[in-house]
Amino acid sequence: MLAALLALAASLAWGSSDFLAGLQSRRRSVWSVVAVAQAAAFVGAGLVLAVHGEPPIGLGGTAMLVLAGVGSALAMVLYYKALATGTMGIVASILATSATVPVVAGLVRGERPSAAQVAGMALAIAGIVLVSRTEQGAERSMSATSFVYALLAALAFGFMLVALDLGGRIDPYWSVFDARLGSALTIAAYLLLRRPQLEVTVKVAPVLATVGLLLVAANTLFTVATTRGYLSVVAVLASLSPAVTALFARYLLAERLTRLQLVGVVTVLAGVVLLAVG
Repeated sequence: MLAALLALAASLAWGSSDFLAGLQSRRRSVWSVVAVAQAAAFVGAGLVLAVHGEPPIGLGGTAMLVLAGVGSALAMVLYYKALATGTMGIVASILATSATVPVVAGLVRGERPSAAQVAGMALAIAGIVLVSRTEQGAERSMSATSFVYALLAALAFGFMLVALDLGGRIDPYWSVFDARLGSALTIAAYLLLRRPQLEVTVKVAPVLATVGLLLVAANTLFTVATTRGYLSVVAVLASLSPAVTALFARYLLAERLTRLQLVGVVTVLAGVVLLAVG
């Protein structure tokens, strides 16, 4: 029960972070959002680690998590671009399929999904096909670029979840810190080399920092949850975050989906639910 509650809390934090990031990415450059959010996430992870106070994990585990952080940073940029240019509810639902990666990892480790979980995987895949299609006269279509960005981000995030789970067996707090270190270094390197124009004001900086703090909270909650429950179940429950993003977008931004896309969103989320309860 505790693992499930932690995973659901992680999904709430992830969904809230994604909504704020997507909203801010429509108002300023993605790099402005990522730069502040990643810095805040790194500082937040460091503070959590300082309170936890355990010795560092081994070099092998650290390298794996730092690399996972590098991949997640690149995926995050793609995801925020997709949120900024596509319909948030659809993009967020595509990200829900990231749970497939840790589910497969669980299978390799010997976990056996139920018939309901197998059905959930099938529904998630079918949902992706539906949300990628548009009806004539749609108010806002889902571009092929946004769809590919979201799908690549889902794959990368799925691998990061597996890495956090593996590192979490040694120490969940060091795992989160190492992953955030990899992400922060990747973004910092890009900013130093390419020097993109950043649009960050004193007024908006706290909002962008909140994106990062919610992100590290989600990472920590998820990683701790994997130490108390099965990876396959925890990952799927944590992937309910797109429902949070979609609800924010529906009621705060009044986003409208075509009928076919709405069926796709519901299908993806139904698949995630079946994976969780199966």
